[in-house]
Amino acid sequence: MQIGLDQIEALYQYAQFQFECGNYSGAADYLYQYGALCTNSERNVSALWGKLAAEILMQNWDLALEELNRLKEIIDSKVLTSMFCSVFFVLCVHYITNHVPS
Repeated sequence: MQIGLDQIEALYQYAQFQFECGNYSGAADYLYQYGALCTNSERNVSALWGKLAAEILMQNWDLALEELNRLKEIIDSKVLTSMFCSVFFVLCVHYITNHVPS
């Protein structure tokens, strides 16, 4: 039996339901499993935020810090990638405006 995208998304929805019902431990466990299966980076980040919230609400400070560090790494890498893209674009425009004959 293969696990499809629908089942993976159902796991996310179930984790969200557990969180909304106050079962933060269950939500954190399901979000962890979802993160291991999910290939969508935006949804994975959303799951990390949910897991962080669940760990904070359970006062699991060590686990919350681990999730916070994971999120920090993701955010930092996105900012760095965005900065590189911006610098590349500016350099391309500069090169084109200064090196292409009129």
